[in-house]
Amino acid sequence: MEPGKKSDNGWKTKLKEGLTWRKELIPIKVIYFLFMGGATGFLPYLTLHMQTLGITVKEIAVIYAFLPIASLLGPPLSGIIADKFGKYKLVVCFNTLLCVVFHVSLLYVPVRPTNSLTFACGPNGHALTWSSCDLCHDLRNSTDLHMVLKNCNFLCETSATEAHLCSSLQSDNSCISFNITEELNINATVLSWRENNTCSHTSSNLTHSEQEFQGLVCPSGCPLECQVTVLEQCQHPDDPSNSPRTFWAYFGLRMISTFFLASAFTMLDATTLAIIKEHKADFGKQRVLATIGTGIVPLITGIILDKHSANIGYTDYMPAFYLGCGLIVIAGLLVTRLQFTVETSSENLMQDLKELVTKVEIDVFLVMVLVLGSNWGFIESYLFVFLRELKAPNYLLGLTLTVGCMVGIPVMFIADKVVEMMGRPAIFVLSFVCYAVRHLGYAYLTDPWLVFPYEMLEVFTYQVMWVAVVTYCPLLAPKGLLATMTGLTGATHYSLGRGVGALFGGYLISNYGLSAAFRIFAYISLAGAALYIFVYYVYLKRKMAEKEKELNAGKKQGNSEEGKPMLACEGFPCYCRSYQET
Repeated sequence: MEPGKKSDNGWKTKLKEGLTWRKELIPIKVIYFLFMGGATGFLPYLTLHMQTLGITVKEIAVIYAFLPIASLLGPPLSGIIADKFGKYKLVVCFNTLLCVVFHVSLLYVPVRPTNSLTFACGPNGHALTWSSCDLCHDLRNSTDLHMVLKNCNFLCETSATEAHLCSSLQSDNSCISFNITEELNINATVLSWRENNTCSHTSSNLTHSEQEFQGLVCPSGCPLECQVTVLEQCQHPDDPSNSPRTFWAYFGLRMISTFFLASAFTMLDATTLAIIKEHKADFGKQRVLATIGTGIVPLITGIILDKHSANIGYTDYMPAFYLGCGLIVIAGLLVTRLQFTVETSSENLMQDLKELVTKVEIDVFLVMVLVLGSNWGFIESYLFVFLRELKAPNYLLGLTLTVGCMVGIPVMFIADKVVEMMGRPAIFVLSFVCYAVRHLGYAYLTDPWLVFPYEMLEVFTYQVMWVAVVTYCPLLAPKGLLATMTGLTGATHYSLGRGVGALFGGYLISNYGLSAAFRIFAYISLAGAALYIFVYYVYLKRKMAEKEKELNAGKKQGNSEEGKPMLACEGFPCYCRSYQET
């Protein structure tokens, strides 16, 4: 019993040490909570916000293809300036301020002009009226339109929710009955007419579920009005709805805002590394509140968005921007109160990269990280779009982040042991397989609430995988190039991988649809797992065993810093689905 008691006391002591916060390190923990929570408060909604501006899926894919350029340029330039002048706090605050200014500016990008069609129906008949006359109006005369009636409302006070559309012929008593909260599909031949500045249609030869009507009336005494979606959009090149001004305005502001956001992320990590070096602390412990922030703030943001949108009658992402940017501003102000010293670096980054990319095992590793990153980037860019198509409320979108992060928090305490027990190659293959399961699950999802079991797999596709990736870097990096290796790995996953996933995913969605895009990415993940298994056993297994043996021998000789093993997240942060743009 006595040995067990001693072991229990030792366990309690270690737990107490792990949970105790040192007073001098509390500010950086709070800054991480505010900054990461604030960023994830609005970043997940940027794709949805683009859609509200009228930006198409193909244009969204193009934007995401170019964003990695801004992500890759910003941090090195900020780092050079910070190292040259030794002004870390000034650079962090400058990047934070401009990140907030340009992200808020996205709210003021003009909405691309759209032309909406309204269906009005009463006892005397019905009419289709456009909000403005476009250049295709006359071309629609005597053509067939497939129309979807949605968001219907009675124009008088009534508790009725059932609407009736009946044939206008007295000899025909056929009617269509539907709930006004549902959508109704109708095919019709339309005849166009203009009156002053109003463009409208009358319709004939209407069909619904093989029922045919020459005309429609609403026999109830309460007129009905619905919004109409038509598949045949105006494609006239001179039509205002095809104007590129909205795209280019958003593209420019998004590139600049991403530049400063990526720089702020990186400089905040650099600042933290300088602080923990002075206080001989662990990097991972400082980021616990960052993980909690990325789980809590998006959920709160989603609830606020739902209430705000319900009050105004349409979806408005303004609260997410202002809440998130407000938290980032507070984080920036707290940075000015930090006290620390920094060292300058004289590393030649281009020379280091040249040495790194000439090694085959490193190239194979980076390609694997790129494919994993493209899977992550595709999900991060389009999962919310998919869930919105399934009519998921905003608080559910935020809850997906909460579930993914909170499940990962306890696992991260044993992640290193899991990696050691299973081996890194097995973790990489498991990550590919779990990505395939997630993609296939999303592809056949019909209820947005069933997304959570697949979000829990993020423990393997993200948290544990990233521990395996970063702790693999010491085995691969040439002597003296560990920091460069971990930085290159992070850039490959978070910047290049995200861009590839968003661009290729946007192409697949625009040509085949969201469900098909998820299935294709599932097949890519399975192919990646099979290919990595082949390359590992044919080429990498013996080589990496030799490197690991050399590294372990070096550790026994005291080569590791201060006699301690390298932190799993040292050199590049362990992110919990942060949706950061780097």
